[in-house]
Amino acid sequence: MTRPLKLLGLLLVLSAGACRQYLPSNQYLQRRDTAPVTQSTADARHKFSHARHAKVLDTAPVACGECHRFDVLIDTSSADLAQALSGQALYPGSAACHACHRPDGAAHMEQAPPECTTCHDNLLPLLPENHQVAWLKVHATAATTNPGNCESCHRQAYCIDCHSRRDTVQTVYHERNFRFFHSVQARANPMQCGSCHRQDFCINCHTEGKVNGD
Repeated sequence: MTRPLKLLGLLLVLSAGACRQYLPSNQYLQRRDTAPVTQSTADARHKFSHARHAKVLDTAPVACGECHRFDVLIDTSSADLAQALSGQALYPGSAACHACHRPDGAAHMEQAPPECTTCHDNLLPLLPENHQVAWLKVHATAATTNPGNCESCHRQAYCIDCHSRRDTVQTVYHERNFRFFHSVQARANPMQCGSCHRQDFCINCHTEGKVNGD
């Protein structure tokens, strides 16, 4: 009797998964994007336009050889391969862009926008390795030790905005319904809450909500 029940349960699970493919999509019901996020920065490579930079390059002035290499010897009888290799050899790489666009660039120009999103649509490849795990909990030490390193990507307003609303519902750390089960974590590890919240934040919230402080 147990085996038929298991088979019935398996059929129900499979049918539910199959039906899910045909359900309508809206803002509350959407298929998860299971495609892996690319680590490539090719999106920025194709953003550069000589036409948009013509005036700046002429005013500077910037010679072609300052960005592109012309000393690569391509020895092949295949025209397609020669064209592909030439394109790769002439590509200046990110250093040429950063020289003007980064605030600490060797040829930084005030009119060159420093935001990474100017050229990059996918910021994941630019994320430092130390940002991957528990960065929100430990970033204060790094920011205090070397604030200039943070400012190479973030404007000061970004930090101020996050810190000014860290004790409100608009938070980047907790889920929206966290207040309904936060007592479990608060009892298990009160010090974890204290890393961001002041004690009076908890007291004021419980007092206004007429919740027992104990």
